[in-house]
Amino acid sequence: MTRFISIASIALILLAGFATAQMVPTKVIVYPLEAVIDSGTMTKGQFKKRYPGIDVTDFGLTDEGWYIRYTHHKLVYMFGPSDNLEYARELKAVLEEIRLSAVLKDPKLSSSKVEIVKFEFSPGPNS
Repeated sequence: MTRFISIASIALILLAGFATAQMVPTKVIVYPLEAVIDSGTMTKGQFKKRYPGIDVTDFGLTDEGWYIRYTHHKLVYMFGPSDNLEYARELKAVLEEIRLSAVLKDPKLSSSKVEIVKFEFSPGPNS
């Protein structure tokens, strides 16, 4: 009986930890497109001063267009928007190079990824 209680206690602790991890929201910060280039040339402090970013975690994106999305664990940086997909692709290549350089310095970042996404408002059911 004691063994059963111990196993049940461990299972509850593990489930509680998993549930807590699932409740932590993904933080989403939006930066302008030009911040991509500066992110590879500025220190973290310089970058934060020039580009404080807009935290849209609780309310989502408000501008339609192409975004370059950098994700790592529960953090998402969105650079954009752009009306020009080709320009977004060029900046994505720049950000991928910056990411690769960062991964070489800190292998924990290897699970990060860079991609292009399009955000547009979908028409409501009565449209």
